[in-house]
Amino acid sequence: MNEEMRENLLRGSQAYPFVLYHMPYGGNQVAAMLHWQDDVEILSVTSGELNLFLDGNLIALHPGDIVCINPGQVHSFHSNVPETQLDIFIFPWENLKFAIADHDQQKYISFLADGKLGLPLMFCQNEEQSRLILYAIELQKQRPPAYEMMTKAILLMTAAKLAQADAFVSLCPTKNEETCKKILEYIHNHYSYKLTVADISTEVGISPKYFSTFFCEHFHQHFTDYLRNYRIEQACVLLSNANMSVAEIAVSVGFGSSSHFIQQFVKSKGITPLKYRRCFGIG
Repeated sequence: MNEEMRENLLRGSQAYPFVLYHMPYGGNQVAAMLHWQDDVEILSVTSGELNLFLDGNLIALHPGDIVCINPGQVHSFHSNVPETQLDIFIFPWENLKFAIADHDQQKYISFLADGKLGLPLMFCQNEEQSRLILYAIELQKQRPPAYEMMTKAILLMTAAKLAQADAFVSLCPTKNEETCKKILEYIHNHYSYKLTVADISTEVGISPKYFSTFFCEHFHQHFTDYLRNYRIEQACVLLSNANMSVAEIAVSVGFGSSSHFIQQFVKSKGITPLKYRRCFGIG
């Protein structure tokens, strides 16, 4: 399966694939479109409010909240509050394995790395697991000597505390979750073409009459709204390329005309495509 929606970025380095993002960055708003990844993603809200979409549910997050997103979980987030800030800590369980598969690895770490066990959704504030995660995040910011080793030790300690509390969750993708991924993959592979509900529903095996209902129930938005927003986000990437005109970009991301593209872009971003491009010093 061609999984365009899966994040395949090489985070950190091969030797240390642990990374911390602080949002917002570069003046962008705090937002991420629907996606999933093979690594663990931990969101730590430091200010403002964040709306997280995870497994078909909308979750309101506030300062101090720490949320764990396990590998393979489809999610997105956004905030309408300008003062929102958060840290995003991403790491692979695979790199916490030992050279020798001892008792702990066979009982816990291997099941986490294989995606059979996962972290609980939220860490309660002021509990030891929360303090450990916040310490691991702080290590990525300060980078003291041997912070890489300390980070791995802290994550193993966190796993041990969760094991003691029997707090790991069983991960077993449902049919609906797999269908959601297929829908997103198809959209992201074909957004530049004229897409219809009939096209996608046939591809993923859903009745065309039920597709729109399924999409709204699981993504909390209409299919046409998601497709338009995704096309605009792809246009934003292309607008940083001086070799393409606005008209060429409009066609390449699936809009029927440049006038319609400009209209929808202004509605979404509040400025014209040309003004957006000038933010990159182009044109």
